[in-house]
Amino acid sequence: MMRIFLIEDEWLAMDELMHIMKPYAEQHTLVCYENGEDALEGALQAAPDIIISDIRMPGLSGLETLQRLSSINPQLQAIMLSGYNDFEYARAAIKLGAKEYILKPVVEKELYEVLNRLIASVISEENKIQMARDWSLTRMMRGLRSNQESNKEDQLSGNWLVCAILLRNWNSEHTWAHSSLTMNHFSSWLQTQFEGDTKCFDMDVHLRVVMIPVPKADKESKLRRKVNQIHDFVCTYEQVVHTVYHSKKEQDVLEASYRICLRLLEDQVRLDVPTFMPILQPPHLAPVWDCVRLIEIHLRESKYAKLNMEIRRMLDGLHRAAINLKQMSVFLSDFFYALKYNLNLNKNDLESFSMDSIYEFIKSCDTYSTLQEWLLGKLGGMMVDNSMDMSHPKQIIPILLDYVQQHYSETIHLQDFAVKYHLSVGYLSKLFKAETGSNFSEYIVDTRMKKAQELLQGGYKKISEISQMVGYEDPKFFSQTFKRWSGITPADYKKKEINEPTLKGK
Repeated sequence: MMRIFLIEDEWLAMDELMHIMKPYAEQHTLVCYENGEDALEGALQAAPDIIISDIRMPGLSGLETLQRLSSINPQLQAIMLSGYNDFEYARAAIKLGAKEYILKPVVEKELYEVLNRLIASVISEENKIQMARDWSLTRMMRGLRSNQESNKEDQLSGNWLVCAILLRNWNSEHTWAHSSLTMNHFSSWLQTQFEGDTKCFDMDVHLRVVMIPVPKADKESKLRRKVNQIHDFVCTYEQVVHTVYHSKKEQDVLEASYRICLRLLEDQVRLDVPTFMPILQPPHLAPVWDCVRLIEIHLRESKYAKLNMEIRRMLDGLHRAAINLKQMSVFLSDFFYALKYNLNLNKNDLESFSMDSIYEFIKSCDTYSTLQEWLLGKLGGMMVDNSMDMSHPKQIIPILLDYVQQHYSETIHLQDFAVKYHLSVGYLSKLFKAETGSNFSEYIVDTRMKKAQELLQGGYKKISEISQMVGYEDPKFFSQTFKRWSGITPADYKKKEINEPTLKGK
């Protein structure tokens, strides 16, 4: 939103100018002054971004007013109006920084074109300045201050509330760029809720920092309420965010406050749930270890479906225990070690399941479902009776194709094959498409529709019978699917098959 001064000493001209400027009144603040002196006084309270001023006025002329307002706001954009087609006025106005010079009477289209250019210029300049400020603040947060930036940090004297907001997870695919909560909207909301020079900037694509100046007298409970308000607002746009804060005292440096926030986040972030400064308690994981013992049994007996079910139960237990990502990585590291030891597997593979490597993977997860799929893929390779050589996963595809050809009338799920052959569903789906050129579900539909065509050509009269024979309980849904696939309904296809031989005979 721009603050635009309209400066015109003739009331009829001002009335006309206000009428022309009506389309801008909703989005921008228009302030009218009948002379330069009043405009200068108003600028001391709130400086304008743009002025539209008459050049010839009693007292301070438009050129003198422009010169003094430019000293208050060096980035000021100006449009000068004059009823005199005088080159000297135009040259003087341009020297003083006026971007445009328009002759009276003002033409709406001409003014709009000029004003829109200036508004875009102001926004562009503000964005550049904001980016420079944010870059400087992020460097100070990371302790990379130059002498000039150290002086800037001195300007951040007083007490500040430093709030860090992590979106989803440290390395999640979902970033602030994908969020419906834009930086502009968030910053505008912060400015309306909190007094003072509130700052908001991104440390990276997932971590956003808010800084609010606070009085020394503010108690901890009041600071927590402020941050909780921010957390609740962000949660109206994003389901999973993690929020922490630290109160920076006057003598503290920004880097120290930022590092405290990072440590708090490390201890707090949980998978698939929002968190706000919880009171940490040791997790109770005894029931979860009961699941681990059952997982070991299912691995020994190569019971894939039961293994998948028990993994889900184990993760549900971890979810209920409300453990953070670091605690989860420690648990899973111990979990893998226990399984490998009890199953007498190759101990050389332990390094791939170290706490650090597990933690790095968990930091990229958004949900427990992602973690479940990863665990199932890892545990599939630990099956004791794993008879199939998985060094060449492509050999599964012919088996899948043959199975569909033989069992197209039954319910078929790719998940079943993924569990059986120790692969993730995502990987097997991509592999199938790469080898066949179509998705697994598309291949099943194509196979069923071709079989339906053969049955229709073979003289079967009832569409409901054909529907069940190719795996569809609902004949109506079968007919709709057949029409999407072939372009005509099964009944029309049957008529076509009956009539075509007759036509050929003629």
